[in-house]
Amino acid sequence: MKSKIYSSEYMKSSSKGQRWIPAFAMIAFLLAFPVAELMLMGKWNERSYTQSQLSYLYSSLWSSDFLTMGAVVAGVTAFFAAVSGFWYLYSPRKVDFYHSLPVKRSALFLHRVFLAVLYYLVPYVIMEFAAVCIGAARGYYSLSIMKKALILLVIHLLMYLLVYFSTALVIACTGTMLMGALAWAGLFTYSIILAAMLQISGHLFFDTWYEGSYGILAAVRDLGSPLMVIVSFMDKYSSGNYGKQLLILIFVLLLMAVLSWMAFCRRKSENTGKALVYTWMEPVLSALITIPSGLGIGLIFYMIPEDSSKTAWWIFGMILGTILVHGVLEVIYEMDFRRFFRRKVQLMIFGGVVAICALTMKIDLLGYDRYFPAYDNLQGVVVNVCNLSYTEQLCNVEKKENGIYKIRYTATSDNSSGLLDQPVMKSKALYNSLKDIRLQNEKGKKSGRRMYVRYINKQGFSVCRSYSVSSAQAQNLMEALYDEQTWKEDRYSFFQLDKQYLKEVTGIFCDGDIHSLFEKNAEKRQALAEALRKDILENGGQTVKDQPCAMLMFDYAGIPSEGYMDEWGMNVPAVQEGERVSTSVLVYPAYKRTLAILEETGYPLSMDELSVEYIDVYYFSSEAAGEDDEAFSDTEPLSDLEETENGYKVRYDKKEQLEALKKCIRPSQLVNGWTIWNADVTMEVVLEGQESTGGDSGLYMTFAGEIPDFIRADAKAAHVTEWEVND
Repeated sequence: MKSKIYSSEYMKSSSKGQRWIPAFAMIAFLLAFPVAELMLMGKWNERSYTQSQLSYLYSSLWSSDFLTMGAVVAGVTAFFAAVSGFWYLYSPRKVDFYHSLPVKRSALFLHRVFLAVLYYLVPYVIMEFAAVCIGAARGYYSLSIMKKALILLVIHLLMYLLVYFSTALVIACTGTMLMGALAWAGLFTYSIILAAMLQISGHLFFDTWYEGSYGILAAVRDLGSPLMVIVSFMDKYSSGNYGKQLLILIFVLLLMAVLSWMAFCRRKSENTGKALVYTWMEPVLSALITIPSGLGIGLIFYMIPEDSSKTAWWIFGMILGTILVHGVLEVIYEMDFRRFFRRKVQLMIFGGVVAICALTMKIDLLGYDRYFPAYDNLQGVVVNVCNLSYTEQLCNVEKKENGIYKIRYTATSDNSSGLLDQPVMKSKALYNSLKDIRLQNEKGKKSGRRMYVRYINKQGFSVCRSYSVSSAQAQNLMEALYDEQTWKEDRYSFFQLDKQYLKEVTGIFCDGDIHSLFEKNAEKRQALAEALRKDILENGGQTVKDQPCAMLMFDYAGIPSEGYMDEWGMNVPAVQEGERVSTSVLVYPAYKRTLAILEETGYPLSMDELSVEYIDVYYFSSEAAGEDDEAFSDTEPLSDLEETENGYKVRYDKKEQLEALKKCIRPSQLVNGWTIWNADVTMEVVLEGQESTGGDSGLYMTFAGEIPDFIRADAKAAHVTEWEVND
């Protein structure tokens, strides 16, 4: 009988009622491969791409677009095939019929798997071959494309089987359609929801919580469900480094295959109709669902109020969520509403676990916020300070052996990523600076902007943290970083670009104006770039204590790079046009080589070179004075406050006032991101011979140094509260 079930006659007979599956797969793969290919080629032909760019795009099509579309079709087809093949397990009558046949269950299982593979492979091979033929007719045939097509066939088959066996496992373990649907949704989404809940919990209860996903949290999200295993593999496949993820995909596939086979073969027919065929799963499933659900519902209630009642609502939400979810599961298990409060002891245990987890987060029993590695056990640290030094616009450049550049743009805003592709450093000054930041980040003592750190111990394990940094702490941190040669080489790696690609240099000086430098002298531009590179590398952390005196912007063009994003969002190799790169770098007083060249331009390199007629300072006040007023001087306002729509304005035109202000103000482009800043004060500087016309003729500047007492007194009188001081 075993051989007969694989005969063509029996295959045709057993396929009755399931032939719509290969028909569906044929249509779906037709849309995913040939139709999508023709549509994309039509778009390419409408644009002025070179032949080499078109070849690159076609090769990328097989590495990314076909991978995604084929995976979606494979997953949907696998679900339908598994449901169609094992749906009878929910019917006691059909179970009795099939399992009474003189065929071992293992052979019956393998027969259905064999049919499912045929339903998938035949339409897939036909449509993928059609896609290859279409590409060959357009001149894109090559052995590398054939290799990619073959690899794609194997990869999609693995994804198909993973979804198929996962669905078969759920059906084999459940006895009702309702429980089967819930279990299938849980199997494919549980880890995603759990990871999201852990992220929200960490964000709410831990001051130094790192928003990025790594370590155990990343493993839960990326490896906790068949869906995320597939998604993680697809992310790695596009980058070409997918060996580890492929092994994980194969391992999970084999695990699901063995578990589904065991669940099918050992399933007791008399348990059909029960929610779970294997009753030992009930407490396990209840624990996995009730505990996170109780915590998650508690978080929802915790986030609703904004007053001191948050904790009370949080506790109420956890109690309600734990009781409600546990009761609903018991009702589903028994299909009887009278069983809502069944297993009260189990409910008490789950409630205790929820309480312990909540207490652990609330008072940080595990010491998450207190964590700081010992210096002797530290291999190094990686620091992301993009949010502190946002003034400079930079990019990371790596030159390949073939003369092609790999360009990675550095984030210039609040960014929690970028801790894996930056240099590892270790120094006592940097360690002490981070230690001071960690100590000041205790609850109630955090202020300023966010920065991100990855600690790497000598065993190779990484721990990431997010800190709030005040101006003074940021200053110390940046000084320590500028003493690190590897950090500066990575941060200013755009200097590796060959001088032939440097097309323009622009400068912003203390007068706030933008000037093009040495437009007709390419050698001078190159000399300026080289001088700045040497100054940055040779000067240490003491350099950034001073305020910048200029900003230089370097524009490069025609760079042969690995690729660039065109205006349609497509990744195209920069073969002929090349890539454009624009950077901006602050110039400090210690950069003597650079300043010597800039002095030739005659543009002002210090505030002392400006003849200021008066300065209008606008104070945007709050409705009432706050506790932050204590941060200001206790003296009375020294100037007359002229009321405006949003606050007050004061004009400073006395010589001593102007001299004091010139020491602590700069054009906004020349202010370090980590220095003193003021969100509720702006100023307009009017030079001699200029007239202010609503801010058009004046220069917008901001505070960048020690603020004079008379400014603090006027700010206090104007009820300015949004003021960060360098403490």
